[in-house]
Amino acid sequence: MQKEKAHKVAVLGLRDTGYLSALFLHEKGYQVFASDLANEEGVLKNVVKLQEKGIAAECGQHSFERILGADWALISPGIPPRSQVYQAFKAAGKPIYSEIEVASWFSPAKTVVAVTGSCGKTTISTMISRMLEASGRKTVLCGNIGNPWIGEISRMNPDTNVVLELSSFQLMHCTSFAPTVGLLLNIHPNHQDWHADMAEYIQAKLNLFRFMKSENVMICRKSDQSRFFQIFPTKAQRVYFDADSSVNPNEAALSCVGEVLGCRREVVRQELQNFQGLEHRLEKFKMWNNISFVNDSKSTTPASLLWALEKYPDRRVVLIAGGKAKSKDFGDLKPMIRQKVKCAVLIGEARSMIRQFWEGATKIEEAVDFEKACSISIDCAVPGDTVLLSPACASFDMFKSYQDRGRLFKLNIQKGIETRQQAEVHR
Repeated sequence: MQKEKAHKVAVLGLRDTGYLSALFLHEKGYQVFASDLANEEGVLKNVVKLQEKGIAAECGQHSFERILGADWALISPGIPPRSQVYQAFKAAGKPIYSEIEVASWFSPAKTVVAVTGSCGKTTISTMISRMLEASGRKTVLCGNIGNPWIGEISRMNPDTNVVLELSSFQLMHCTSFAPTVGLLLNIHPNHQDWHADMAEYIQAKLNLFRFMKSENVMICRKSDQSRFFQIFPTKAQRVYFDADSSVNPNEAALSCVGEVLGCRREVVRQELQNFQGLEHRLEKFKMWNNISFVNDSKSTTPASLLWALEKYPDRRVVLIAGGKAKSKDFGDLKPMIRQKVKCAVLIGEARSMIRQFWEGATKIEEAVDFEKACSISIDCAVPGDTVLLSPACASFDMFKSYQDRGRLFKLNIQKGIETRQQAEVHR
């Protein structure tokens, strides 16, 4: 697809990604029709704003005749391949691109560092961005982290360093995107509620490297390559960052990227020392009665829960887990649950399924609401324990987002502690 051709575009999905994409393409002279099946308040506001700028937009329905009249579609990550509109456009034999693919056609930045993986993407992307900034390089961090690349292009020039956090949803619809440096952190079962199977998920991740040129650098773990993609054609230079169990994998990945980008080792060391973590990612936000309270709401897969549990002493974790499951690989966690968790408090749609997998490994409680789950976890903990929210599931069965889940966790824990403190005073 040549960006100067095929000017009729259907933009599907009208939250931040679709809204900013519709604006950008309209400004570039494309004839845009934007559509979202949802009609919630945020989407409706975006539709109104687009219409005020003379862009055809709708919500609450998909007008298939207008959508299928487009030359190609830009599809938001929230629209899965099984959806009717996706299937109809695909059946028409027309190209479907992600915002990442389209943004790559227009970005003036010469250096693009792209990060994907089943867990750890946000942390490493943030650390790479800060490392580049500390090296004196103008840097824009965007992508799956919350601000679409296409909405940041006006801030960029050839000297800008772009750091992208990328999901498999975004990569699946890339057909020419080739970052300067691509980092695949790890591969674990994930998004099996969205992808057809594990093979499709892996192939989507590998689109990070598929279109690279000989001057580009592909960074991954040799162990992942051996297990998941032994034969994979790419022109890129291959670099591996496998670390033994004594080395933090974040440190190994950041050091590898820093070396490839020519950052001084001292800058890399300083970033590793100074990094305080991110909200909702192993965020230690409260200490009470010598009990630590940790918000890891960004954990939405069994792999990310495994990564979190490895950091705590044996049998000293009170775990809150559950929600809307994205995979069924909870059985693989049973040995780690037995080793690390003294009590698991299960919530959400997946709680009965998870109980079946973990039965016999630890004490299990179920809570029908989140406030009760937080209360149970406080009561189960004793001095020296950690109360850990690391759900290993998506949030959408009970919450607006993982951020909403994390904020409510901190609020409920604070309220629960205050209630117990007041009860102590009145004894």
